Amino acid sequence: MRVAVIVPKHITITALWLGISHGTWGNGPKGPIGMNPILAHYRQPLSAGSHTFGLRWRIPHRRSDAHLYLTFTWSSHQPPASVSGAVAKLKLN
Repeated sequence: MRVAVIVPKHITITALWLGISHGTWGNGPKGPIGMNPILAHYRQPLSAGSHTFGLRWRIPHRRSDAHLYLTFTWSSHQPPASVSGAVAKLKLN
């Protein structure tokens, strides 16, 4: 899958994680909480503009009613911020 990230002009992202969650996510002192597997971790600063990332993930064998989320966590030094959230809800059939 491909994910596009748009960074606003007033922020430089210093770390970005993209991964799969079973319904919980957040930020910890060393990165994301509840993200398993982590599909990508970018440590290079992302400047303002659009950035596209290719992700590879093998869908696990689960019950058909399982809900998973494609999630993100990013942090910034200027301004100091750390944000997590869901990009998409995935339903396995």
